[in-house]
Amino acid sequence: MSTSPTTYRGDLNLSSRVRYTQSVMTFDSVLSLSFQLLGMVCIGFFIFNAVKLIFPDQELLAAQQRLGVESANRVYRHWSLKFLAPFYSAMVPRIQQIKMPLYRSKKRKQFIVAGLSDQFDADEFVGLKVCASAVALVFTFLFYLQSGKEMGLAVAVLVLVLGFYAPDYLVMETRKKRQKMMIRELPNVMDLMTLSVEAGMDFMAAVSRVIQFSKPGPLKEELSTVLKEIQLGTSRSDALRNLADRTELTQISSFVSILIQADEMGSSIGGVLRNQSDLLRRDRFAKAEREGAKASQKILLPLVICILPAVFIVILGPVICDLYYNNPLFKNFL
Repeated sequence: MSTSPTTYRGDLNLSSRVRYTQSVMTFDSVLSLSFQLLGMVCIGFFIFNAVKLIFPDQELLAAQQRLGVESANRVYRHWSLKFLAPFYSAMVPRIQQIKMPLYRSKKRKQFIVAGLSDQFDADEFVGLKVCASAVALVFTFLFYLQSGKEMGLAVAVLVLVLGFYAPDYLVMETRKKRQKMMIRELPNVMDLMTLSVEAGMDFMAAVSRVIQFSKPGPLKEELSTVLKEIQLGTSRSDALRNLADRTELTQISSFVSILIQADEMGSSIGGVLRNQSDLLRRDRFAKAEREGAKASQKILLPLVICILPAVFIVILGPVICDLYYNNPLFKNFL
C-alpha cells in the first residue's frame, strides 16, 4: 500500500516534534539532576563540617596555636562564620594566586572601619562570598523542591549573584551601625575626658580613666587601641591620626586635628576638650532638630493614604447613607 507525500511529511513533522520534546525533557531532567547532586554534596559537606566543629582535633588545634596560626586563635562572633570558616579557608590558597592588590587594600580598610578585621581578611572574604552564593543556591533549590516546582536557570543565576554580594551589603551595614554608635557615644566620652583633664590628669591618664569607666562599645575599643599604641612607643599625634583613619568620621577627625594642634602649640588640652565637647553636643541637638523637621514631611504620605480616607468614611459615611435611604429626592436623582 502506497503512502501519500502529505501523510509522509506529517509523520516526519510529528516525529521531529517528538524528538525535540524528548531532548527538552532530557535537558530539564539533566539540569534538575545536577542541582540535586549539588545540593546533596553541599549538605554532605555541611554535615561533615558540623561534626568537625562539634568534635575538633585538639592536638591539631593546640599545634596551630603554638605556631601562631591566626585562624586557630580567632574567635568568631557569629555562628555562621564559625560554620563556614573551614570552607572559605580551604579556598584561600587558590584566591591568593589572583592578583588584586587594590581590592585587598580597599577591603582591608573597610574591615578596619567596620570592626571586622579580626574576623577575616580580603582573601577569606572572597571565599566567604562564594560560600554564601552556594548556600543561597542550595536553600533556594530545596525551597523549589519542597513546593514541587522546577528552578529555572535564570532564578539560579539571580540567586548566585545575590548570594555573592550579600556579604558586601552586611559589611556596609555593620560599618554604618558602628559609626552611628561611635557618634552617639562621643559626647559622653568627651565630657568624661574633659573632667579628667581639668581634674589634673594628663592625656594618657584621662584616656585610661575613660576606658575604665565607659560602657563597652566601639569608641571604647578604639581608645584602647590608641592607648596601646602610645604605650608601645607611638607618638600621640600618630596614634590620634590612626584613630581618625580607622573611624572615618568627620567629628573624630576634627577632634583629632584640634588635639594635635593644641599639643604642638603647647596650649592647655582641657579648654580644647571642653569647647569640642560643647560643639559636639550642639551638633547633636541640631541634628535631632533636623530629623524632627524631616519627620513631619515623611509622615505626610502615610497620613494622606491611610488616615484621611478612614476619617472621610467615618464622617461622610452616615450622611451618605441617610441621604440614600431617607431622602426621596436623592433616590430620584440616582
